[in-house]
Order: sequence, then structure tokens, then C-alpha cells
Amino acid sequence: MPRILLAIALVALFGAGCAPEAMNNRAATGFDGFVNKISRVCAPISLGRYSMSSPLMGGAGDGSYDYWLDQTSRLYYQRISPAQYRESLNAFFGAGNGGTIDCIVGNLPPGPS
Repeated sequence: MPRILLAIALVALFGAGCAPEAMNNRAATGFDGFVNKISRVCAPISLGRYSMSSPLMGGAGDGSYDYWLDQTSRLYYQRISPAQYRESLNAFFGAGNGGTIDCIVGNLPPGPS
């Protein structure tokens, strides 16, 4: 019985150590601010037939919002270049999104994020 209690206590201790970051991701505040900014400045953010205004609108069921958010995060954190971002969005959503992509890329903060 004491071993079970010890195991439960250790799991709770390790879980509590992880929970604050999972519940309060301070590292994403810059990206969240960027998404909020481009949602205003580049409104409406439309790619192909989809509006990227929220995950509940414009095709979220087929993963379009998730894909856009993932690629935009990669762009913001400089994991992909603006050219790669443009290519990936055009491949997923189809051509004809230049104005929207230009607006998003044009509002990137300078330097490393």
C-alpha cells in the first residue's frame, strides 16, 4: 500500500509541475498578439474559399484553420521563410492569395521573435 501511495504522490507532483505551463503558456503571447493584429489589419483573412477569422468559421472542420495557424506560427518563429510560407499556403489553399499573404508577411515583427 505505501508503494501505491508513493507512486500516486509522485505522479501528482510531476503533473503539478507540468500543469502551470500547460494552462498558462506565456511563450505564446507574442504569437497570439501577432495573430490578433493580422486578424484586424488584414481582415478579412481569406485563403481560397476559407475565412481564417476563427476555428469555428470557414472550414475548420477540414483542418484549414489548423493548417493556417500552424504555418503562420512557423513563419512567426522563423522556422520557415516568407517564400516557404507563401508556397505552403498556395499549395494547400490554391493560388490567388497573394494579397492576404503579403499582408501577413508585411506585418511580421522585425528580428527574432
